Amino acid sequence: MKAYKYRIYPTKNQAIEIDLQTEKCRQLYNKLLALKKDTYKDKGVTLSRKDLYREVKGNKEAYSQVSQNVADRINKAYGNFFARVKRGERKKGFPRFKKYGKYASITFPQIVNPEKIGKKTNFPKIGWLNTIYHRPITGTPKTLTIKKAKSGKYFITISCANPKTETLKHGKGEIGIDLGLNHFVATSDGEFFDHPKPMKGIAKKRKALAKQFSKTHKRSNNRNKARVRLARTDEKIANIRNDYGWKLCKTLIQKHETIYLENLNARGMVKNHQLAGAITDVSWSDFTNKHPYKAESAGGKVLKVNPKNTSQMCSGCGDIVKKTLAIRTHNCPNCGLKIDRDINASINILTKGKIGLGQPECKPERDEANTDGISPKQALSMKQEAIIST
Repeated sequence: MKAYKYRIYPTKNQAIEIDLQTEKCRQLYNKLLALKKDTYKDKGVTLSRKDLYREVKGNKEAYSQVSQNVADRINKAYGNFFARVKRGERKKGFPRFKKYGKYASITFPQIVNPEKIGKKTNFPKIGWLNTIYHRPITGTPKTLTIKKAKSGKYFITISCANPKTETLKHGKGEIGIDLGLNHFVATSDGEFFDHPKPMKGIAKKRKALAKQFSKTHKRSNNRNKARVRLARTDEKIANIRNDYGWKLCKTLIQKHETIYLENLNARGMVKNHQLAGAITDVSWSDFTNKHPYKAESAGGKVLKVNPKNTSQMCSGCGDIVKKTLAIRTHNCPNCGLKIDRDINASINILTKGKIGLGQPECKPERDEANTDGISPKQALSMKQEAIIST
């Protein structure tokens, strides 16, 4: 499956109808969720997906398939909740009622006119929508979702089965990548890639807009206008990050076949309030999630390694050289290696990956190299020829 996202330009009446349909779906969602909870509380019986379908049958306020999709969302919400409980996660996320404005999309599980997709877009009870198809659709259109963003813009997402594979081809060889704040990406080849850091450049403007929003009265027209202005600024920041992330992934994949990344715990790192803003601005997690998808489409692969001591360990001799974040140069007193600390870390990441310490996104069985019980420090201190020969 592959999803394509396009912007639509509804007329004033169509925009009103879209908002009305979305609100009706929100009310139906809350109604079905209350029924499911009350049935279990009173009778000890859990309503199945088919039971919820029977409840929405004959609902004339929304299109029949849209109503069924609302029931599917409740069933999926419960499924995700029990999955989190089974995994033992701290936040279980029990399904909750949707308040006004928190239900922003409607989905058609079956497209009415699939042969028209790519030229025109039709929604039952809404009509033909003006859609900007900025790139062609490949595959068979299956589901169609219309969503209103916080900025007030409308988009559609078309999910297609059996899409054509991309013509992107991977390069040759292996490379290690170190993610940082001073340089967003440092490679084991000695290259640096700097992030545009959009939040840093728009921080003053966003702060002023947030201040204007906080001074408006609740449920007033001025508050809604201020909210839209703030949302459009946030959308611009997100678009810059997203665009840069995809382009950098493509650049790295076109040069190399196998890429080794740090398996960073970004969620835990943002708890450091001094670095939280900078880490959020460069969006490490988003970049590391994009990379495997892009690599797979090109026939390459991305593996993640444990980042422990990759910045402190010397890539030349394997000794630990303690450094604070303020020290940007790795200077080893044992072997005399003097190199940028990020480049040193990326070389260590590459070496860890080569000896089989990298973990793929979808880990194949018995695909790791055997290190024969040696420690990472011992393996990293081996000569490069010995590592390759294993």
